[in-house]
Amino acid sequence: MQAVGRPSTEKIVVFSVLAAGVFVVGLLLLINSVTESSREKALATVDAEAQRIENSGPSMLNKAAAVAAPFIAHVGAGRFAEAHALLAAPYRNAVPLDAFAKACRASPILAAARAVRLSRLRQESAGTAATIEASGVLDSGAGAVPISFVMLPEAEGLRILVVSLANVPVLQGVAPR
Repeated sequence: MQAVGRPSTEKIVVFSVLAAGVFVVGLLLLINSVTESSREKALATVDAEAQRIENSGPSMLNKAAAVAAPFIAHVGAGRFAEAHALLAAPYRNAVPLDAFAKACRASPILAAARAVRLSRLRQESAGTAATIEASGVLDSGAGAVPISFVMLPEAEGLRILVVSLANVPVLQGVAPR
């Protein structure tokens, strides 16, 4: 016969197993809660960073491409007045439209231009002056060739000062007359 105040071994084992089960379930719920909270914080941080990047506007390479692509399309289609408007002020002031059109036609690769894809960009500055050098590949009816642009930031946005094909300047607004 057992003592009245002492539980049996079986009861102790059952209560221990039940207590361990409750402990494990509680621990799992706590871990799940902490994991969900951490995941939500991480997602909020990633979303905030993505929003910050999106609100900062297009990259400088995208801005350069937004000028180079229509410029090449205009030149390739013979719309020289539209292409001339995308040139930097020093170029437009030094080279009249008819001389610009003649220079474009003198380059068979440039005259047959279809599209451009920019892949690299380098920005240089000295004081308040800055230049942007963007390079990539020109798709032309005469073949694919490396192309680079030197651009100047102006009030209207980036504008083209020099165009080089395979490292040879074909359009430049810096040469003396």
